[in-house]
Amino acid sequence: MPKHGSNPSDELLQSLSGRRFDQIHFRGLDAVVVRMPADADEPPQAVVDRHASQQPLRYYPVEGGHLARWPHTGGEVPEGCTLEEGGWNHEHCDACNGHIDAGHSFWQTADDPCVWLCDSCYEKLPGLTDGG
Repeated sequence: MPKHGSNPSDELLQSLSGRRFDQIHFRGLDAVVVRMPADADEPPQAVVDRHASQQPLRYYPVEGGHLARWPHTGGEVPEGCTLEEGGWNHEHCDACNGHIDAGHSFWQTADDPCVWLCDSCYEKLPGLTDGG
């Protein structure tokens, strides 16, 4: 249970004290995109499969439904989906949920579990150890 006055990001940063981090340049990726009509009984199979894989998947509201989008890391684009060049253009800091935009760097733990931090949160870490 969190201590009174603490927030989850402070607790995460405390738990990462002494961990080694590497600075990574986020270049962005192409995105796999599929439309999900609001009146559909079930999501497209590609979305079901992606959700089951527990890999990154985001939903965006659009007129008449949603778009499901995930990073394309190679291989064939699933049936019914399209490839959007540069469509995965940001990630999120695991501590503050702030954007890590394509073209910028972030800090990643050098060992598991994998954690990504923006520069601001990284600078708040107690006992910094970078892989530099």
